Amino acid sequence: MSERGVFIGRHVVPRDREFYEIRNPADTRQVIAKFPRLRRDDAREAINIAKDSFVKWSKTLPVERARILYKVADVIESRADEMAKTLTLEEGKTVPDSMFEVVRTINLLRFYAGLITRGEGKVIQSQDKNTIIMTTREPLGVISVITPWNFPLSLPAWKIIPAIATGNTVVWKPASITPTIAYELVKAFYDAGLPEGVLNLVTGSASEVGDELVTNKDIDAITFTGSLQTGKEINEKVGRLNRFIRVQLELGGKNAMVLSRNGDVNLAVELTVRSAFGLTGQACTATSRFLIPEDMHDEVLGKLVERTKKIVVGNGLRNGVDMGPLASKEQYDKILSYIEIGKSEGAKLIYGGQPIRGSEEFDHGYFVTPTIFDGVTPDMRIAKEEIFGPVLAVMTYRTLDEAIDIVNSTEYGLIAGIVTRDISEAAKFIEDAKVGVVKVNKPTIGLEPWVPYGGVKGSGNDMYKEMGEEAIEFFTRIKATYIGY
Repeated sequence: MSERGVFIGRHVVPRDREFYEIRNPADTRQVIAKFPRLRRDDAREAINIAKDSFVKWSKTLPVERARILYKVADVIESRADEMAKTLTLEEGKTVPDSMFEVVRTINLLRFYAGLITRGEGKVIQSQDKNTIIMTTREPLGVISVITPWNFPLSLPAWKIIPAIATGNTVVWKPASITPTIAYELVKAFYDAGLPEGVLNLVTGSASEVGDELVTNKDIDAITFTGSLQTGKEINEKVGRLNRFIRVQLELGGKNAMVLSRNGDVNLAVELTVRSAFGLTGQACTATSRFLIPEDMHDEVLGKLVERTKKIVVGNGLRNGVDMGPLASKEQYDKILSYIEIGKSEGAKLIYGGQPIRGSEEFDHGYFVTPTIFDGVTPDMRIAKEEIFGPVLAVMTYRTLDEAIDIVNSTEYGLIAGIVTRDISEAAKFIEDAKVGVVKVNKPTIGLEPWVPYGGVKGSGNDMYKEMGEEAIEFFTRIKATYIGY
């Protein structure tokens, strides 16, 4: 255990601030690190430093920025095993899942390093023969990055990397329960030669530090991933300030997997179990609703339960574990409360639904069993609200149109999947599902970093996509130039 610092221009350990403990969710007796609970003034100082650093960093040639990003990738690659273990100790997911985040981060660094060295503008033919018109992209300034705990490395990376790559500076507030891996990411940037002040890390409360990152007049754009309620609050705060700045909101999902009568039952079950209970269900992209044709219900449900029983729950550091603990006491209590809500609504609890206790491995962690509810109807809370844990709602339908209506019946619109061998069914589903991402015969979890990502409806404000080349659009503005001769 050690007291960690933050990065406000440079690495600092503020001795006049209270430090709070980060504990292992698989064994809460183990303290991973301690971090300072910063105040509003600290966040303001970080923003001021980022603003000053922007002047020089924005003028740095793209090839030089790319060189640093490539170096960061090399640094992280050399520390991959250590960083994956740190992530598992702090957040709870299995080491293979943590390593997936590390590798994704390396891929993102190299992808954007290559991307920014390409031409960023274009020449437009003028109607005046003595005029040349061209467009160029320019960075915005200071970017406020506020991120959740469930993907504490790769999710911030797909915001921070394109922001820095395009010449912006960043002030980043990670989730309060996962600052250790955030610290390691920022340290890798500076060990690779990033100039001081370009990437700043602040820890503390949302009400004080987070609020400053939203309301400060020197913030030029905000990118946030988290709950729908918090996203609404951020949107309202920015609106009340009458400031015309960019706000990017990614706000969760209530994703459905549909098994068509023409689909492979075994594949659908495998994809659903992997997407519902992998990552302990703590992913915006997790499958939380499984739609089965009414006349296939009994066959599919039996296979679903049989496959779910094979999931190994335990400490994510242990080999062979499929599902780790929930990330915090708050998450643990929330999931157990939703299980009780499902029971009270009349859904049938057919598997799981309780804490795991009774052994040294489980008695000090936030472990619950994978949980399956049957007989779920669209009006139930467990069918509408984002639970964000290993709870799966099984629903039935008669026609594909009815299934699509159920898919679209929540306020979210992030990801939807279908398992089918019929290309016409797939085409209809792709067209009619009101989501930002469609998966056909693929799990709802799992995104490639060079593909644009984002939701519709309550899953985000749908103005700018994350990842892929499209991410550059949020972090830059277009300037048109007319040159007469």
